[in-house]
Amino acid sequence: MNKEVAVVLVTFNRLALLKQSISKILEQTTPVEKIFIINNKSTDGTEVYLKLYEDDDRFKIINLKENVGGAGGFSAGLKEAYSYGPYDFYWIMDDDTFPESDSLTNLLTVKTQAGVLASNVLWRDTDEVSIMNIPNPDNKWTAKSLDDLYRISSSSFVSMLISNKAIEICGLPIKEFFIWGDDVEYSKRIIKKLDGYFVPKSIVRHQTKTNTGVDIINEPNKGRINRYFYAERNELYIAKRDGLKATIKNELSFLSLIIKICIRKSNFKLKKLKTIIKGHFAGWFFKPKVEQVTQKEK
Repeated sequence: MNKEVAVVLVTFNRLALLKQSISKILEQTTPVEKIFIINNKSTDGTEVYLKLYEDDDRFKIINLKENVGGAGGFSAGLKEAYSYGPYDFYWIMDDDTFPESDSLTNLLTVKTQAGVLASNVLWRDTDEVSIMNIPNPDNKWTAKSLDDLYRISSSSFVSMLISNKAIEICGLPIKEFFIWGDDVEYSKRIIKKLDGYFVPKSIVRHQTKTNTGVDIINEPNKGRINRYFYAERNELYIAKRDGLKATIKNELSFLSLIIKICIRKSNFKLKKLKTIIKGHFAGWFFKPKVEQVTQKEK
């Protein structure tokens, strides 16, 4: 029996990449049922371009009235896709994700039941792993699972396949996360109830400018520093939810980060310190609610 897959693609001011990403999705050896494109208030002509797909039944275009970040975009997209379905699976990705033609096919060949399946994310056209998209292993990582599958505890929204059951049980991503950590929180929430696996044969290519992770210490762009507020706040929220041991570990990591910013050579030290301290403080009071899914009446 063929599985119906809906793609949830979030875009913001990267029209050239979006066009290529759409092409790559349409070239899949296993066709997708529908592509939900969430335009996060782009100002680069994306909304005008997407009018080309308004009468194409393969697409559903959602133009948001404000930029709600990746977290808000994926939450809105999954909510819309579920209400139109439900579908068997929901394939999540950013607009700078280029899946290989057999990427979805290799995800769907997985026979075991799972709430989350993560692709092998490489950086651009190289054999390098995309550092920011490496799945976190669980305690059984060293034990080979089924057909080259590896158990994970969380993964990235850059090519994550989510089962319909996972959405019905666990709800939607937390839109208040805005950016950073939303995919970790959501995949961890699902994997605590259902299995999660890394699928090495499912390859996608992440078109980031540099192959680096989230690193405020070496962040050279002053305009990007404010984003680390969300990283710090969201990380503490996840740690608190995971329990006392995780919270203590997070506190030690936070103190270590402050020391590293102070002693290492870096620009904008004061702004960096203010940002993470503000984010950490906010994390103690951050208590967003998980939104559950409902279907539209047919």
